[in-house]
Amino acid sequence: MNGQLSEQPLAELMREISAKSLGGRLRLERERVKVVAYFDSGSFRYAAANVRTLRLREYLLKNNLVSETDLTQFNDRVSDIDVVKVLCAQKLLTASAAEQMQTKQAMDVLRLALLWTEGTWQFEPKPRLDDTPQLELDLSSLLLNTGRRLPAKFAATRFPNPGELLTPLDGPLVHENLLPTEVFLLSRLDRPMVLRDLIAIGGATEEQTLGIVYALVLAGLIERENWKSAFGDQPRTAPPPEAQKETTPTREVDLADIETFLLRVKNAGSHYELLGVEWEVSAEGLKTVYYQLARRYHPDRFRKHHPLLVPRLESAFARITQAYDTLRDDGLRASYNAKLKARKKAQQLADAAPKPTHVTERVDETAVSKAERAAAQFKEAFAALELGERKVALGLLASAASAVPSEPRYRAFYGQLLAGNESTRRAAEAELQAAIKLDPNNAEYRMMLAELYRDLGLKLRAKGEAERAVAADRNNQKARELLRSLK
Repeated sequence: MNGQLSEQPLAELMREISAKSLGGRLRLERERVKVVAYFDSGSFRYAAANVRTLRLREYLLKNNLVSETDLTQFNDRVSDIDVVKVLCAQKLLTASAAEQMQTKQAMDVLRLALLWTEGTWQFEPKPRLDDTPQLELDLSSLLLNTGRRLPAKFAATRFPNPGELLTPLDGPLVHENLLPTEVFLLSRLDRPMVLRDLIAIGGATEEQTLGIVYALVLAGLIERENWKSAFGDQPRTAPPPEAQKETTPTREVDLADIETFLLRVKNAGSHYELLGVEWEVSAEGLKTVYYQLARRYHPDRFRKHHPLLVPRLESAFARITQAYDTLRDDGLRASYNAKLKARKKAQQLADAAPKPTHVTERVDETAVSKAERAAAQFKEAFAALELGERKVALGLLASAASAVPSEPRYRAFYGQLLAGNESTRRAAEAELQAAIKLDPNNAEYRMMLAELYRDLGLKLRAKGEAERAVAADRNNQKARELLRSLK
């Protein structure tokens, strides 16, 4: 299998390899620079290049892990993987240091090749890769940054059909590195929507919006309807022998059971829910569950007699495989558990967000939908703010305040966040005044405005708002302290 990177860039090839659980070597070449990336059952394992500065020995020397004398035993034809094997066997290099350098090397190689929009690729399928290291990389963030850095004109060419359907994630959005423009676009995509409609409400030019969408779909934060396939219906890496049992196509299919399975996968909020296991499940228990699911729902069982089920089962089983691969590895599992705990903390912070001080009358279903969406964004913004993610919080609060301008909470906290930047303090004043107009007796909102006036050097105005805050709440110690400081 081979092709041109102008038709299928590396980021899209990696996405398809993962989705189809393929294994083997992906070779790329551009202007005499060669890159090879290794995959096993859809998971990325390692990458190397023929560029001297990207050879592993350069990383080892630069970080003073080995000496030039140690490396004289290797000529340029010895692969980086073999170099590591020999050095570790000679106890000149520790396994942990080797993995750290190989991870950095692989990331640098991928950063180079992911930006190629010209060149060739060739994929050599192989069911098992025995000697290649298994590295843990944050591919989602890497692909997100790739989408941002690729030329906007190139990204626009990846969407030839303006009527293509885009779908937001089913679960809550958990991503630490989003830009305000990306957060805003995701807030617009609150339901499955065709691309042309998203462009119309995206708040940017068509080319800019397509660039943002491309970055988000590469990172897996938006699902798109049509990907251009590079591998067609090529055979996938075979599942383990135990999982191959009973995969013979059959006409006797319990459609209700399959729909229940697909619904469970769709609604699962974690790998544990996806597999239907407890946090304490053993590696052997995971293996048993995975093989049971493979015997019942592997897409190959249905390819011949029920082809319409195959795409949905492929998508579901890709998630099942990802969950299994993560939880069976102690290191990956510990990292994943930490992320789940962080998500739970974020949700607790969101639940602690200030509640409305008045009831907003809902007029119709459209208004209800907007109000509910804005309330969710406000919760997410408050959690992000508590976790120090100010840019994310700013984008979410801006969206909530715009969607429901009659809700004083949104206007007040949006204004307070704007007040933290000198260039947006005038806009902050307008938002805080709007919140006070909607809820005149709210001492907290008046204190936000008083502190803004103090920071602007407008002492008389600050004093006036602090006095009004005390009048609204005689026990407001913060307002009394501000008044004392202004005398």
